[in-house]
Amino acid sequence: MHVVVLGAGFAGLATAYELLKAGHQVTVLERESWVGGMATSWKQGKYWLDHGPHRFHSRDKKLIEHLYEVLDDDVVTRERLSRIYMQERFFHYPLKAKNVLTNMPKLLMVRALWDYVWIRMRQWFKPIPDDNFENWVLKRFGKTLYEMFFGTYTSKAWKMPCTEISADWASQRISQANLWDTIIKTLNPPKGGEVRSLVSEFWYPGHGGIGTIGRKYGEKVREMGGDVRLESPVTRIEIEDGYARRVAFEQDGEEHVVECDEVVNTIPLPRLLETFSPEIGPDVKQAIAKLRYLAIVFVYLEVDQPTVSPDHWVYLPEKHLTVHRISEFKNFSDNVAPDDSTVVCCEITCKWDDEHWNLTLEEGAEIARRDLVTVGLLDEGVGCRGIDLHRLRYAYPVYDLTYKENLDLLKKEAKKVKNLHTTGRQGLYRYNNMDHSIAMGRRVAKTVAKGTDAKADQVAAGQEYFG
Repeated sequence: MHVVVLGAGFAGLATAYELLKAGHQVTVLERESWVGGMATSWKQGKYWLDHGPHRFHSRDKKLIEHLYEVLDDDVVTRERLSRIYMQERFFHYPLKAKNVLTNMPKLLMVRALWDYVWIRMRQWFKPIPDDNFENWVLKRFGKTLYEMFFGTYTSKAWKMPCTEISADWASQRISQANLWDTIIKTLNPPKGGEVRSLVSEFWYPGHGGIGTIGRKYGEKVREMGGDVRLESPVTRIEIEDGYARRVAFEQDGEEHVVECDEVVNTIPLPRLLETFSPEIGPDVKQAIAKLRYLAIVFVYLEVDQPTVSPDHWVYLPEKHLTVHRISEFKNFSDNVAPDDSTVVCCEITCKWDDEHWNLTLEEGAEIARRDLVTVGLLDEGVGCRGIDLHRLRYAYPVYDLTYKENLDLLKKEAKKVKNLHTTGRQGLYRYNNMDHSIAMGRRVAKTVAKGTDAKADQVAAGQEYFG
């Protein structure tokens, strides 16, 4: 059986890896010049750089064993430290009650507690519906904490009002059920089996950045006889009698066509459907036009000091700052930067082709330097310079209030093709973690190889914390 896998991100690579182990022929098509998708790494001078902070964390022992297998045991473990900068103070994020109570100005703390009590009492008389992000958080944390820790950051990062963002985003990205839940978890930390509890320990490649996972996958796929074609975007999927029979792709300026028995898709679902031949109908095209993505510009700032902060990443929600999150790769692994200097990755969310998307390295570096100085992580006189700038167009699927109905129409169209399986973060238009993508790929491979549904679509489908 010949399986064509579209996309060489973690979901696609995991699919190819497992199918080859099961004895099948696999061709992987990737439009970029690298494997790993968003979770790639590259060497820039003395440093290994990632697209922002990536970490592998899971409670699935078999999945963790799989990671060690792929990385040939070159793995380090870390305890996550991430904080949010607000009111000229750093707070742990996800929120920890003790940290919030000791760090927050007393008057503000009293107001936050009163807001929470008031909003909970209001629920008895006039319940607030979970119909958007703002309402979901307000009814669980009150107005003060919503504005400080949730609403400001979310509206800044997503470039839209929180009333226009689906409540799904809140239920998946906020680990605590409400303020009382935060206090209880601080006083009595949850045991390992609780689904919504925070996994603080994570795994990371010992060398070469997070992209080592993708590179190792790629090496093993090729060693087992898989065909991995880079810089080979899919141009057409020929469908006959409800089956994908051939996949056309472009490589070195020429079109190539391969026959296929099964197709596994991990590229953005809208882009997949646009390659269908015969082409999709006008209703599906309209749904595609309504599904949006948030883009990110990554600015990499070299700093002439050993470290900038102890954090793996820091959120910067305040709107007078342009950067919305920073990360320092040296805190993930000691081997990605020299001892005497460091690199800070500064993320700026944007819309494709807007003013921030089109920033030059010099412009982006000055914005990053200024924001780091403003929050006190960098002294004015410390030497620093921009060493790289990367852009990702399809970074975050936008969970607006109509995304579900549009997404359902796209999924329904894809399911019409009997031998097509769509999975992964991009293939499902789902904001999930890298361990989920790997798990999805492995399950899809099992579905294809054994002919029975391994329930790949159920991975990361529940209302659970994905942070």
